[in-house]
Amino acid sequence: MAPAESEFRIFRPRQVRVISIVGAIAVFIGFAVLSVALIVVDWKPWTTLDSVWMNVLGIIFAAALLRVADIQARPSESGLAVKNMIRTRTFAWGQILGVTFSPEGDDPWPILDLADGTTYSVMAIQHADGPRAHEECRRLRMLIARWTHFKED
Repeated sequence: MAPAESEFRIFRPRQVRVISIVGAIAVFIGFAVLSVALIVVDWKPWTTLDSVWMNVLGIIFAAALLRVADIQARPSESGLAVKNMIRTRTFAWGQILGVTFSPEGDDPWPILDLADGTTYSVMAIQHADGPRAHEECRRLRMLIARWTHFKED
């Protein structure tokens, strides 16, 4: 049984991704302009080292925002690789028992129920994306049901 190409589309948030990328660009440019202004205006308490640090801070904050934009969940025949902000974990389909996702928005993202009794958030599907988030959650549930059943046969 060959999987459809679209079956293994990567899960990614839409709104959070756009806001993070735009925010990263704005933060980077803002800190760069501020660092140049510190030198041009020649304020007495500020030095060239302060200007350098201002650029370094801009790069750090922009990189953090770009990390948020890189959140994803990558399904494959072997399982689901979930890349959240800090940690990336890979789960075999058999490890995932189900998915909990509140239709009212009580939880900002779906939560995987795992065979070892723990849970893990899938930040790649964001409730802020509205109906699209619920469609993506249905697709994730379908993948879990199909591939868990397929591996047992």
